[in-house]
Amino acid sequence: MPTDEVMLQEAIKAAREGDKTRARDLLTRLLRIDKDNPEHWLWMSAVVETRQEQIFCLKNLLRLDPDNRIARRGLIMMGELKPKPGEVKPVAAQRRQAWQANQLEIDRPTGLRAVMENPTLRRLVYLFAGIFVIGAILLGFYGARRLVPPPPTPDFVSTARAIGDVITLTPTLTPTPTETPIFRTPTPTPANPTPLAFLLDATYTPTPLYVNTEHPSTEAFRLGMRAMGREDWTAVAEFMSQTIQAEPDAVDAYYYQGYAYLKLEDYEKAQQAFDQALALDMTFGPAHLGRALARLGQDPEADVGPDFRNAVTYASDYGLVYIERAAYAIATQDFTGAQADLNTAQGILPESPLIPYHRARIALAQNLLSDALGFARSAHDGDFTHLPTYLLLGQIHYLQGNFNEAVDWLDVYTRYHPDDFEAQFQKGQALTMAGNSERALQIYESLQAQGFEDPLFHLGLGMVYLEMGDPELALDEFNKANRLKRNDFDIMLALGVALLNTNQPGDAYVQLSDTLPLAQIDPQTAHVLYYRGLALKIIVENGDESSRQAAIRDLNGAIDLADFLRPDLVENARAMLEELQGSGGG
Repeated sequence: MPTDEVMLQEAIKAAREGDKTRARDLLTRLLRIDKDNPEHWLWMSAVVETRQEQIFCLKNLLRLDPDNRIARRGLIMMGELKPKPGEVKPVAAQRRQAWQANQLEIDRPTGLRAVMENPTLRRLVYLFAGIFVIGAILLGFYGARRLVPPPPTPDFVSTARAIGDVITLTPTLTPTPTETPIFRTPTPTPANPTPLAFLLDATYTPTPLYVNTEHPSTEAFRLGMRAMGREDWTAVAEFMSQTIQAEPDAVDAYYYQGYAYLKLEDYEKAQQAFDQALALDMTFGPAHLGRALARLGQDPEADVGPDFRNAVTYASDYGLVYIERAAYAIATQDFTGAQADLNTAQGILPESPLIPYHRARIALAQNLLSDALGFARSAHDGDFTHLPTYLLLGQIHYLQGNFNEAVDWLDVYTRYHPDDFEAQFQKGQALTMAGNSERALQIYESLQAQGFEDPLFHLGLGMVYLEMGDPELALDEFNKANRLKRNDFDIMLALGVALLNTNQPGDAYVQLSDTLPLAQIDPQTAHVLYYRGLALKIIVENGDESSRQAAIRDLNGAIDLADFLRPDLVENARAMLEELQGSGGG
């Protein structure tokens, strides 16, 4: 029996026995031997761990076998393929909250008017109906308040951290002019996920060979370049060091040594290597680029403008220089300059997926969500293995309110970057909004065990507790967030809602009154007025008639800003207003 047939049978056996790690390892090898075998893709689709990977495998299966019923059914069920007449229909996702389940158990007339007939139930509906609007307000973390989302962990080099944000320059170098991609050697282990690149016949944005000078007398250089192909950056740095010992004037050896240190995030050694390369040849443009990234890695406030200008001057045909300068411009919110550099890069590297990726970041920063999604999808189509795009797509879908889709994209990203606390936090938010509070709680507890301490963390955890029906624990988390960050609108509003849910309408009114001056945009004002009006209405129901006119005023104010509230909140506000005006108020 041929070797590949033996491997396939072993892979199938492992899959059936539940040993997905071994099955993926064997199927990965088979796909590298024959990527056009439909059976290989079929079995790989059964053992990958995420929805996006499964979709990718099934699409390849369908490409090779357009009538394959398994592939068609799977893609239809996941909403990735339109069914033909008579084919299976995709199952519509249904979001059902815990409080909705409780309502369904009540054997009473449905509809708002029936609910309003019961004062106790009516109050619960008012309280619970607003819980998830906090999630809408939390969009301010990545929307109005924080226009530039935390840029993702880079695929190549620099992660330069600043206070409260991350500046990331993401060069996945595309080679010029070589057209031969460098393959990644799979080394999967049971502890690690299967790299996305292993599911492809080649990486679309492969390791660069800006220069590849012959070094016939130095075997170490050849070994270093081979190590670069398998992305063994420690080995690259060591082999280039050996090359430099034998050839102290080898500019490209210093350059690739610096490149490896950038990948290893040893920015000081990276800068030293680039400095040595430039000492030998100041006209070597890529080394100027590398030095800019190394300096940013050490000091996010470093003035790297001269380095970028030199890189452009001495490597004007090197598309990555413009892409990296655009990434830096985005981090500093110079969107006009970023677009100009991306336009230049487009002319040099028209197929680079990094260009639509950064255009998506600009659109997201400008709150152009539809444009951002289009660019991000283009980037993903261009390079299935570029993980930062998964994070970006997750953020965009979250802001659009597509929480389940956001979870799918963030699942892939965090699988490969489990230590990215901020991405884990964002996934927790998306899970909460998607109604999966149990899984969200697991994420927050894991972050807590790792020492993650941040006001946003406590805010997110408090939201989970609200969703799970434990407002006391939610209030405790919101207070922790408030101690860490005073006078933050989102935290203050969350505190007001939690006080309402713990039956403290008077304290909630005071809290929301303190929150109102912090509102900077209409959606924030609308929500504060809604919840303060709710607090005042409960106070009226408790016997304080002096609060009736104030409640009417706030609810009218919320209705005037109805465009910025969810329809159910607007309906609730009108019902409360009608009741207040009809039971003794003018």
